[in-house]
Amino acid sequence: MEPLTTPDPDWFSKALGLSFIGSNTSGKIWLFVEEGATFDIDCDTEQILHGRIMSHRLISPLTISAVYAKCTRSERYPLWDRLREIAGPLEGTPWIVGGDFNTILSHRDRIGSDTNRQAEMVDFAETIEDCKLLDPRFDGADFTWAKNGLFERLDRVLVSEAWTRVFEATRVTNLPRIASDHGPVLARCKMSISTNGGKAFRFLNMWI
Repeated sequence: MEPLTTPDPDWFSKALGLSFIGSNTSGKIWLFVEEGATFDIDCDTEQILHGRIMSHRLISPLTISAVYAKCTRSERYPLWDRLREIAGPLEGTPWIVGGDFNTILSHRDRIGSDTNRQAEMVDFAETIEDCKLLDPRFDGADFTWAKNGLFERLDRVLVSEAWTRVFEATRVTNLPRIASDHGPVLARCKMSISTNGGKAFRFLNMWI
């Protein structure tokens, strides 16, 4: 959640129609799931909450990493290292990573400033490559964060190759900003094989 957001999980549970089951060690990544779903935490740090979600909609658990990255390049080093550590044992496992990475991946992800952020972009790109993650692309708003005339795409969703084999399609939509300088990101995933006729699995960056 945004640091300035009043911590009221009950209000968000009612608004989202989901159950609040916990947060990470910094209290800035909150986890909400639908009734009957479970989330087993494997890694809990200031910048990432990682674990496995199971629901009646799924044949087997899915691995999810929710990210709330630090604001400076040096503070993000532990996040990049942790993602690489997580990625190793997950090769061949359906994995989705989403949240506020607090950095951009290319010059197209920013307007309103000409500050050189090349080194930060390289850090991020190398992490994505090392973790063998894919960008499913997006529709909706070009930028997910705005302040004082600066617009950036700081929030995104990434998936593993194995994720694309479980889901026939993953559609990422950047939704409008309403009550925050960040806009929520909606990921809608269509399973390749229908299991029980239920709705498609959905992951919202606003959940974190």
